[in-house]
Amino acid sequence: MPRHPALVLIVALLAAACGTTAATRPSSSPSAQACAWPEWAAVATGNSPNSLLPDAAASYWMLPFTVQSDLQITVSGRFPDARYASLQVYSRAATVFAVKGVRSSLADYQIAPDAGSVNPWQKPARPGGRFTVTLRADVSTNDVNTLPLSPVGTVAGSTGYLQYRVYLPADGDFSKVVPPAVTLHEGGRTVAMAPCHGSSSSPTPAPASAVTPAPVSPATPAPNPVPAPLRFFRVATDQAPFPNTDSTYLLTYVTPPVNGDVVVIAGRAPRAVPGDHPSPWPAPGLDMRYWSMCDNVGVGVLPLVVNRLAGGAVDTGCRSDDATRLDSSGSYLYVIGTEAQRGAIDRIPGATFLPFSAAQPTARHLIGLRNMLVSPGFASSTRDVPPNDPRAAAAVMGAYYPRAGVCSLSALTASGPAACPPPA
Repeated sequence: MPRHPALVLIVALLAAACGTTAATRPSSSPSAQACAWPEWAAVATGNSPNSLLPDAAASYWMLPFTVQSDLQITVSGRFPDARYASLQVYSRAATVFAVKGVRSSLADYQIAPDAGSVNPWQKPARPGGRFTVTLRADVSTNDVNTLPLSPVGTVAGSTGYLQYRVYLPADGDFSKVVPPAVTLHEGGRTVAMAPCHGSSSSPTPAPASAVTPAPVSPATPAPNPVPAPLRFFRVATDQAPFPNTDSTYLLTYVTPPVNGDVVVIAGRAPRAVPGDHPSPWPAPGLDMRYWSMCDNVGVGVLPLVVNRLAGGAVDTGCRSDDATRLDSSGSYLYVIGTEAQRGAIDRIPGATFLPFSAAQPTARHLIGLRNMLVSPGFASSTRDVPPNDPRAAAAVMGAYYPRAGVCSLSALTASGPAACPPPA
């Protein structure tokens, strides 16, 4: 397979970036800001920065902290009205870990509700029930709603990170998603931290355990041969900082074609949970909780495509499963082109438009397929694919593997998808 120095670097960056946004690279500490969740990102709202392959359907909050032997962190809030939520703790090296068999991540359906409340991912219920999760050093397999504070052997003074993720909030309204309250317990002192965003209250000074050293600088993975353009492969994430343990990804790259051509991507769509509200999980008959296809600019900080349109509207480079058109067989056809081509693309039967960047129309673009919370019985997802090998990915995923190629837009508009099938 050909090597391209710039792409080797991009793939290394991607392996260090999957599932994260700029919210995962704290620029300041809670003690300096004296508030909880100092870093927040939701690209769809225009909240900057836009970096490291975010999903437009998601919002991300990050809380950095400093590990001490007697530190405990209590996180309490309401189950959000959204498709998905999770809490995940990361080490100083920005990795997930386990202590005494207790993993440092909790997906929504794994969180026990407070007394008198119901978790809507466990039983049918209206969102709004309450939960409480504790981070501490002394965990055991019998603990409920407990996350390990840090890996065994972590030296006091090391950095830790807690991230709260929410995908597809009800009606796409990120303003209604309130991150949980954070309380720090250390040395007999308890401090309830005021939220950094959307609060008019005066913040309470935080204890020393909230101090954050320099941002994480994870080891760069060894470069692998980069597959050819428009061949989707799984990015190895075992060394990735701040990975979402519930998600896996396929990636490919392309330079926008010229002469009026477009990129087409076709595949069978997995059956995902519909809508933007919680529902019990696992769910019989469904393949996964969520999936999406996103288009990013493959230079700099790897931002999601965000195009400013006439009249103030914004078109992001993500399409979630419920924003993707399917044909009668349950298959999708993404057509990636310019905003000027959108009208013609929208008229192609069964096509879903994805935009190239209007600001950087000649830059290399990175296109990613995200699969989240895959059902145990579904064996054709990105979860089961070995890294860096498009052939192996296609063999494992079968009809669910995204096949991509370049096509004439005039042929598509004249004769429909059959005029330009993606490569086998």
